[in-house]
Amino acid sequence: MHRHKPHFSLLFSLMIALATLTHTTSARAESNNSPMTFAIAGSLLSFGMACYQGKAPCSLSPGIDTDKTIASFDMGSDDTIDHLRLALGADWKESFYQSGPFEINGRWEVNANHWHSTRANPENKQGYIIGVHPLFQYNYAFSNFKLYAETGAGLYLLDDPTIENEFKSTQFQFGDVFGLGVKVKQFELGYRYLHISNAGIEMPNPGTDFHNLHLGYRF
Repeated sequence: MHRHKPHFSLLFSLMIALATLTHTTSARAESNNSPMTFAIAGSLLSFGMACYQGKAPCSLSPGIDTDKTIASFDMGSDDTIDHLRLALGADWKESFYQSGPFEINGRWEVNANHWHSTRANPENKQGYIIGVHPLFQYNYAFSNFKLYAETGAGLYLLDDPTIENEFKSTQFQFGDVFGLGVKVKQFELGYRYLHISNAGIEMPNPGTDFHNLHLGYRF
């Protein structure tokens, strides 16, 4: 079977996920963060499978199918911080694993986030975050719907390094995604978790963890 050489930028994305995995050890000292662990482990496993097969997102070609796009809206919170997220994604042309009703595929996704503190006088009341990452989905098909789990890891940029009262040291951050949901026709509905931190590049490095309701529409 013909295999493409992995593209440098995509291997760099894998390094991002590895750096985030390193940060998990320090995060566990503060709390037992199971969604973040699932996000990182799932992303690393999926990256490994894609790179071994020479398929997107680990190939010279991005492998994007522009006829399979999805717009999504997430809404949730992190304690006293409300969170809104808009995203646009495009599926990869090929799945990199399929066995009966089970399939692993995914998409590239770009997103814009707005957060707002509900506290009276925080150091920073609100802000914006933009991000880009591959999103891997693990689907199990039934007759009229699919159940899915998803993981992802990528690059995020804050408009200000302080979120509410927490100084995060750098505007450049890593984001880890974990989700569960159901797909019915063109719709995707589920739970999505987003963790943001700088993977220990600079200290202090407090993590921000958003728990969201996720709604997507394929067109």
